[in-house]
Amino acid sequence: MSEEAEVLIIGAGPVGLSAALALGRAGIRCLVLERRNEFSRYPKANGVHARTMEIFREWGVANPIRELTAGMPDDITIAWMTRLNGIEIGQMSVSDADETPRLFDEQSPERISTVGQHMFEPILARVAEDMHSVTIRLGCEVVDLAGGPGSVTATYTDSDGARHTIVAQYVIAADGIRSITRRTLGIGEHGQESLGTAINVQFDADLEPFLGGQFIPIIWIINADTQGAFIRDGVTRWRYNFEIPPGADPTAVTTEECEKQVAAAIGEAVAIKIHHIWSWSHDLSVTDTWRDGRVFLAGDAAHHFPPHGGFGLNSGVQDAQNIAWKLAARLRWNAGDGLLATYEDERLPVAEFNGEQMMHNTRQMEKTGFMMQDKNFLVMLETPEGAPARLAIAEGIPAQRAMLASHGQQFGYQYRSEAIVPDGTEIVESSIAEYRPTARPGARVPHSWVHSQGETISTIDLYDGGFILLTGPDNADWTRAADQLREQLQVPLKAFGLGSNLLPVDETVAELLQRYELQPSGALMIRPDGFVGFRSGGGVDDAHQALGDALHQILNLAPTERGPAPADGI
Repeated sequence: MSEEAEVLIIGAGPVGLSAALALGRAGIRCLVLERRNEFSRYPKANGVHARTMEIFREWGVANPIRELTAGMPDDITIAWMTRLNGIEIGQMSVSDADETPRLFDEQSPERISTVGQHMFEPILARVAEDMHSVTIRLGCEVVDLAGGPGSVTATYTDSDGARHTIVAQYVIAADGIRSITRRTLGIGEHGQESLGTAINVQFDADLEPFLGGQFIPIIWIINADTQGAFIRDGVTRWRYNFEIPPGADPTAVTTEECEKQVAAAIGEAVAIKIHHIWSWSHDLSVTDTWRDGRVFLAGDAAHHFPPHGGFGLNSGVQDAQNIAWKLAARLRWNAGDGLLATYEDERLPVAEFNGEQMMHNTRQMEKTGFMMQDKNFLVMLETPEGAPARLAIAEGIPAQRAMLASHGQQFGYQYRSEAIVPDGTEIVESSIAEYRPTARPGARVPHSWVHSQGETISTIDLYDGGFILLTGPDNADWTRAADQLREQLQVPLKAFGLGSNLLPVDETVAELLQRYELQPSGALMIRPDGFVGFRSGGGVDDAHQALGDALHQILNLAPTERGPAPADGI
């Protein structure tokens, strides 16, 4: 059996499903093949960052995903204890009692969600498959890829063992850390580093008597018998992850050993019902190249990080968004192949930075006793004489804040590629924790609350898969140029006036323009992924030429696909 698709997506995890959602919204015919027979039953990743929730908001899935954790406190607290029935060493939290959430709300219409991958995967799949252009098949494993001059032929087996072939114009490989696609293509990795392997045990138990009425989603445990973390998955459902010795075989860890570890972390025997046991590694690696002809790597197939900070899944969803709009532009808007080359140019440096920071976070955790090997220290920790040691761990807790407050890392990265038109301004640097908003080309455009057609919306709510032009209130030439170029180039482009049809909420028009660093006669163009592609701080002699040149560069359009501005009324 042979079939065709415009884009073949290998893998139906959050990254592959995100790619299907983004492409499906553009009407691109996609086939998603997943070797598993079902979606995740256990949580491989927890925590959807605010930046990723913005993307989900655009796709219409943010509210359903947030409803999965309805009734759970918004506060995020991490505690460190010797055992659940032992000594509390310290806590760290982001709550409405401090300044951080208020800053978060100024920077984005969304906040982090603590939902697990196993909870929201089915939502992404359902919404994607409701699109007429998307097909998802479980139990199908790709076993071979062969590239041609204008297509890629993939061979896959279904759950019955039957072999099939599919011809696609492009392939997105989102097939995980052990990517068969990456290995088949012979693509190497760099930056490899490993800090060990952990076992995850998901179980049901009533641990509330040990929490003193507090809602604490993460509790780190450190004692001589076990070191690890409890992570809350529900009212009575928890995970406990613990380290195993270097070189140990994770498949040899028994149910009895997991029960022993959990009991040692609690401090006493409690009835538990184990559901799943699996392993993961504190590994860092970034793929050398993210493209081989018509095949693109995304998510864990392109990079994998330690989990401390949560940038693995989130980086992968943003990979998918980046390559998806570019493939849609290539397939629907006559964009040149050079646009596809900017995927690696933009996303690989972000992956390298995120990976280094996640490894840094992991090492910072050593200040709180993470992976401690000194048995004498660990035994002393639970004694009266261990008070100075517990104080030393408590003093290391503030250094872990980057795992909770990483808005600078989430929102502050800036792209440099041929799909960005520089305007000569200096880069505005964000720190890991502090996001410094900027509308400089290459940056994620700052969020603003505005009144539009009688509603209060975020500027992010304007995104619909095409380009967005924000103009100042005093220059209709930009809007006229956008209307002309939309028809001339057949590229989706909508113009909105700041201070005219987008009115500021709780600020002046001048303050709104200042956020985007625009004069009343200026304009900026937002790419479909929410990043500034072009900005003119003030007016220009020929708005049509300036905007046309920007679209030409961003989309890598051939010169013959441009043309003069049509006369008014034509």
